[in-house]
Amino acid sequence: MDLIYTISVFVLTVSIIVTFHELGHFIAARLCGVKVLEFSVGFGKRLFGKTYGKDKTDYKVSALPLGGYVRMLDEREGDVSENEKTRAFNNQSLLKRSFIVFAGPFFNFILAIFFYFLIFSGGYTGFKPEVGAVASYSSAQDIGFLQGDIISKVNSKKVNTWSDVSLQVIKFASAKQDIFFEILRNERTVSLNRIDYKTINLEEKNILENIGIFSFTSKTLKIGFIEKDSPADKAGFFVGDKFLSIDDRNVQNWYEIVTIIKRSPGENLKIKIQRNNSQKILYVSPEKIELSRSKIGRLGIGPLVDPEVINKNKISVKYGFLESSKLAVLKTYDFTFLTLNFLYKLLVGEASFKNISGPVGIAGYAADSFNNGYTSFLSLLAMLSISIGILNLLPIPMLDGGHLMYYLVEFIIRRPIPETVQLIFQQIGMTFLILLSFFALYNDILRIM
Repeated sequence: MDLIYTISVFVLTVSIIVTFHELGHFIAARLCGVKVLEFSVGFGKRLFGKTYGKDKTDYKVSALPLGGYVRMLDEREGDVSENEKTRAFNNQSLLKRSFIVFAGPFFNFILAIFFYFLIFSGGYTGFKPEVGAVASYSSAQDIGFLQGDIISKVNSKKVNTWSDVSLQVIKFASAKQDIFFEILRNERTVSLNRIDYKTINLEEKNILENIGIFSFTSKTLKIGFIEKDSPADKAGFFVGDKFLSIDDRNVQNWYEIVTIIKRSPGENLKIKIQRNNSQKILYVSPEKIELSRSKIGRLGIGPLVDPEVINKNKISVKYGFLESSKLAVLKTYDFTFLTLNFLYKLLVGEASFKNISGPVGIAGYAADSFNNGYTSFLSLLAMLSISIGILNLLPIPMLDGGHLMYYLVEFIIRRPIPETVQLIFQQIGMTFLILLSFFALYNDILRIM
């Protein structure tokens, strides 16, 4: 049942993003006077649909729900009557063809802005950016962070929630800009010293913990989550277990637990826990995670936080129409920049290809976000829509960006690229996309195993 649910949410997610992408091509084609023959959600056999309009366009849903397409009148794909040749795609000006092709990815960015607008205008919840603990000998301690500080700005950008802080730190560090925090301390605004962007490891899952800042969840000692088949799971840890000591050293909060585990990849740790009314000794070796510049340990656990504490730290944020519109555009820009920066780091070898997810990983994220509420699901849809938009603009044959690349060459040499040359590039592009798909699927399988 869980599998059917996950697949259903994944199909819904893909269908929304792809349909809007194809709608961009469709609207642009109609604006340019090109005849549209088919508008399909999905590939393969036609399941159902309706023929509508003076052009008798076939609007349909097809059997394979992992894409979609708009088929336009084109002399390269069949005979075209003399009176309709002016409405064929291949007979349009270079500008019109470019506009039609570009409209699909552009609509993905429009869709992302719309989803972010719904989130900001409808209101969303998050955790207030209050520092629960500061790690010893960390960058955060060096610049003067104290427990109880509330982060109000990152590089002059106002932040409302803990996730806002994370996003801004990642964005500025990715742009190789030093980080400046402004905090509220005892109702006074305090500007802290800078953190050198070079000290921030962008491969870390929790970027704020990486620089030594922990949220309110750090005050707990109990386990609230154990990943299946993780080192903690195999060692016999249970949800609700309370850490007392690690290698005979007493621990005071969650950040101390995380710090010791990260510093002990592959080592055999002796951990004393309290379970119900008794104490137990368990031995576990943290899984070794290799980053580009270091190795860290991981147990696969998360903290257990009292619901009252969670509610106390939860805040609601809501904006008016104009502010929501502005923030939606800025949020789309931020995520677009981060995605492009990640692609650049992949190319120069500064980021790991292990971070690429395939359909299985996306399906899991989609199901989880759907369960977590509409704001979480809309946020995922926005991020995926941006990613699809960027992917389609890459100069890879078979994608929209590949066609735009052909048109750019056509503009420079003043004539279309020969179809034989285009066919060769399409085969190369198809090979690349197949290899990329297999690689992403391989990463998904590794995450499951």
